Amino acid sequence: MAIITHQHGGHGDHGHDHEGAVGPHTHLTSVGIDIGSSTSHLMFSRLLIGYPSVLQRKPIVLERNVIARSPILLTPFSGDWNIEAGPLKELVDDTFQGAGLSRENIDTGAVIITGEAARRDNAQKIAELFSNESGRFVCATAGPTLETIMAAHGSGAVQQSRDQGLVLLNIDVGGGTTKISLIDNGKIRGTTAVNIGARLVAHDSADAIVRLETGGRRFLADLGESLDIGAKVPDDLRARLAARMARALFDAAAKNAEPWTDFYVTPGLGELPAIDGILFSGGVSEYIYAREAQTFGDLGPYLGRAIRREAESRGFNILEAGEGIRATVIGASQYTVQLSGETIFIPKSMQLPARNLRVFVVSVDWEAPVADKTESAVKKALGERDPEVRGTPFVLAFLTPAFNGYGAVQDMAGGIDRALANLPAEDRPAALVFVQNVGQVVGGILSEKWDMPCVDEVSLSELDFIDLGEVVESEGFLPVVIKSLAFGM
Repeated sequence: MAIITHQHGGHGDHGHDHEGAVGPHTHLTSVGIDIGSSTSHLMFSRLLIGYPSVLQRKPIVLERNVIARSPILLTPFSGDWNIEAGPLKELVDDTFQGAGLSRENIDTGAVIITGEAARRDNAQKIAELFSNESGRFVCATAGPTLETIMAAHGSGAVQQSRDQGLVLLNIDVGGGTTKISLIDNGKIRGTTAVNIGARLVAHDSADAIVRLETGGRRFLADLGESLDIGAKVPDDLRARLAARMARALFDAAAKNAEPWTDFYVTPGLGELPAIDGILFSGGVSEYIYAREAQTFGDLGPYLGRAIRREAESRGFNILEAGEGIRATVIGASQYTVQLSGETIFIPKSMQLPARNLRVFVVSVDWEAPVADKTESAVKKALGERDPEVRGTPFVLAFLTPAFNGYGAVQDMAGGIDRALANLPAEDRPAALVFVQNVGQVVGGILSEKWDMPCVDEVSLSELDFIDLGEVVESEGFLPVVIKSLAFGM
């Protein structure tokens, strides 16, 4: 059985003031930095982490209180459409100063680059520039799938679905793309992303186009318009563009319809069940919920109004979201430490520690044919990774029920072997993680061909990043630091 303890931040303080919490708990100061297609911003949070009861001995975020928010900055791009570091650094420095905090006061954090910004050549270098403390920060470029999952959690849609037993859609409308998640009783059942966003067409104060993405050209052509950089985009055309985007959005969500072949960024949701309600997040949601009046030289106000009209005309129940533009990354990250089981397999060639490994989850049961089902599940998990994260180190975490024998475990190893057979080295996981104590068995079977590290008795989710520590030689286990994107209770 795994031993679980808390990773205390360097500047965390202890207390016993949370009603219902049991045993010692600690406060951590976290920062979340989100660099997106349209806007960039950061948020400081105070996280209370502890044990919710005597029966649950895994520490969780008990409370999250926002202590400072930066202004919203239009993401600065240079002439070659790379991200400019200078204005972003100034935003971060000013927000630290305004909050009365220094880098040394921060216990944990996340730097997430999303949307069109994630596709720029220097995206990863920008993320690393702001992480500074590589061991404490999650530093990631998020593709549309992870971004969709983060938005669904950050808006409160997942929690509302879980608490009220609802089937919900969370629609995250940003500058470059719109992400949709289907949530059933607190579980994200499907995600998709489409080329709809407020800054597919952007203009200056004289209404001249200064930014025109491929998707914007597509929508203009669909309306019989052919414009280019410098052309005027009148008010009535902006309204028509927004209305067309809103129709395309709900046609895509409800019917899997697409106006052209490259409209979908990721595969569609398939047939929807009955939907109890819709929540909106992302920058455009501030207009949908009438929380923002300022304009930023794009389609935001028009698109917000058009999406609300379209949702209402189709009979959808619009629910309030807890967060809008700041939903993608809230509260940065939470730390816990789990100690692996003693039945692990660590090849001598493995260089430890290994940090910031992204987690992709594979769910497998023990019903025959285990090998075939495992192979299919691994290929599905690998195939669903966003292009932006290909080539970065990751682990596969296997979620399995309790088992009755090692014959099925051997079959699972065979399925993993077949799934990895034709993959280039950069597409193979850096390690395998199991919730059951099967690491040594699987690792031994795979060692002849793959020499794959296998860690067991550790629980992970798709919102986790992990660090693998060094093996405690006298005990035969290793510490695993889990960094979860932390969304409020």
